[in-house]
Amino acid sequence: MTVKELCSNYNLKFQTVYKKITHHKDKELAGHITKVKGESIELDDFAVDFLLPTHVKVLQAIEECEGIARENAELQDKLESAETDAEQANEHLSKSLADNEKLLAEIDRLKSSLSEKDKEISELSEQLEAERRKSKQAIEECDKRINELTEENRLLTEKYEAIPKIFRKNQ
Repeated sequence: MTVKELCSNYNLKFQTVYKKITHHKDKELAGHITKVKGESIELDDFAVDFLLPTHVKVLQAIEECEGIARENAELQDKLESAETDAEQANEHLSKSLADNEKLLAEIDRLKSSLSEKDKEISELSEQLEAERRKSKQAIEECDKRINELTEENRLLTEKYEAIPKIFRKNQ
């Protein structure tokens, strides 16, 4: 920054700034001031800070504090919002956990019921298999009896056929 820019930016008098530069150029400002093109003087950040009057530094500090206070208020708002979000998330999580417990209990109940149904199905399957065996045995016995009766009928038919027609009744 040049001396002209410093004076313009902070509403300082050139004469006051040049006087302070002249007085401190060999001690505090040594190495912090550069002459450019023989006319203007270039100042680094240290020189700018050194040349600023105390009231300007105080105003800058106040502005900086106000900025920090604004940032702090914004952060406080964000913190409160985050706390609210966290509380809502915690409530949602608690509700979800309670729902999960209910669902786990329902799953256990259904598993138990399913186990009972499986047992009933197994018992009914065994009964069905026993009935099937009985039915198959009864069918085999009936088939055997039908075969016996068929054979007996065949023999009786042969005997009947062997009887002459005149001895047969109703012919």
